[in-house]
Amino acid sequence: MTSSELLETPVVAGPLDPAVSSAVPSKPAALPTTPTEYHHFLRTPRNRWWKGVLAILSLVVGYVIVSLVLGQVAMIIDTATGRTTWEMYASGEFTVTPMMFLALNLSLAAQVPLALLLQWGFWGQRPRWLSSVEGGFRWRWFGRAALIVVPIWVVYVAVAYLLEPERIGRLSADATVLLIVVVLTTPLQAAGEEYGGRGLINRAAASWSANPKVGLVLGIVVSSTLFMLAHGAGDPWLLVYYFVVGASLAVMAWRTGGLEVPVLVHMVNNVLLLVPGVLFGDLALLFNRGPGAGGPIMLVPMVLFIAVIAVIEWWRRRSGVARRSISAEVSHV
Repeated sequence: MTSSELLETPVVAGPLDPAVSSAVPSKPAALPTTPTEYHHFLRTPRNRWWKGVLAILSLVVGYVIVSLVLGQVAMIIDTATGRTTWEMYASGEFTVTPMMFLALNLSLAAQVPLALLLQWGFWGQRPRWLSSVEGGFRWRWFGRAALIVVPIWVVYVAVAYLLEPERIGRLSADATVLLIVVVLTTPLQAAGEEYGGRGLINRAAASWSANPKVGLVLGIVVSSTLFMLAHGAGDPWLLVYYFVVGASLAVMAWRTGGLEVPVLVHMVNNVLLLVPGVLFGDLALLFNRGPGAGGPIMLVPMVLFIAVIAVIEWWRRRSGVARRSISAEVSHV
């Protein structure tokens, strides 16, 4: 036998090898070992209750740090260019400039890498498994869903502005810059909120129960409550609105087996509502969430989000999109 043949010959375990291998404990599986729905994907042999708690806290702290850093950078640039002054900030006066708007969007977008890394770090699941139960962002399904979602939202936004024509005024002085910021970064902002909220937080909370149904409720309630609180609304109607929106998006992730539809709906909703506002309205009004900012009119978008769940469910069945993992255990983590 030549030396090259020796190198290519597989090593055959001897009689003592089984005993040796049995002495080395096997590492628990990082992925579900049975077909699993999206929200329960972290309920694996490696899961521990404290991982969900620490993961959620780490995501919140990480977002706060990033937003503070980017916010400070925006303030420095705005004061240096004369858009604002430090005295204004000291007095509590807040002006939504293009730089501040950009900083906000990028801070929220940063939740995508944060959520991906935290899931990988705490549960050992590679980042791609946060997107869907099939281990990746399903772009084809995203495009098919857009054929349904985009027309619905175009009609909704058109009707919304027709019912409130006073929201449209003269062309904003920052219209061009703001339009660029909205178009380029708002989709990233929407994706960040979904990967953080309906992705990591939803799954982390759901992992606290071995029962998938109980886990589903935990995931929806915890992620939707944090989503509601994060928007800092002081109006009861807006508080209910944000909770319903968060819950609806979480249900969409559950029924479709991934974040493609929640990202799409969130992105289309924000972009289509923001574009008329930044072009012809007062940007500060878009962030007004104090008492009186909401009202019964908020029932319209709430009903819309709930109705879209049924539409998407019908479209998913017709498109043959998987909502459970087939056998994640045979895939690389």
